[in-house]
Amino acid sequence: MKKLERRLTLPSVIAIGIGGMLGSGIFVLPGIAAAKTGPSIWLAYLLAGICVLPAALSKAELATAMPTSGGTYVYIERAFGPVMGTISGIGLWLSLLLKSSFALVGFGAYLAVLAHLPLKPVALSSLALILF
Repeated sequence: MKKLERRLTLPSVIAIGIGGMLGSGIFVLPGIAAAKTGPSIWLAYLLAGICVLPAALSKAELATAMPTSGGTYVYIERAFGPVMGTISGIGLWLSLLLKSSFALVGFGAYLAVLAHLPLKPVALSSLALILF
């Protein structure tokens, strides 16, 4: 079996992992959650972490059992075949697009508050800067 090339440093891997897990929601959602739940926000985050733990542990088990590059696509492709692997890969790609759009809205909201600008033009100009 071909060995994987290790090009990422430990800080890079940690940054990618934290960014993938938390995303931009960590900058936008705590204020909303605190407004809804009040001082029990820590309990909400604890329950969410417990709910996510089985999925995280099973993905860690798959990663150690199949040490190849490709991530979730590889696991689904090996379990269900290439068609389902392709469908899941496209779905994962589309979910990243949706995640990026929510990040832009959050970034636009922060910039709108800091620069006293309307949200829609800021979000659209942020999208244009990222795409081009």
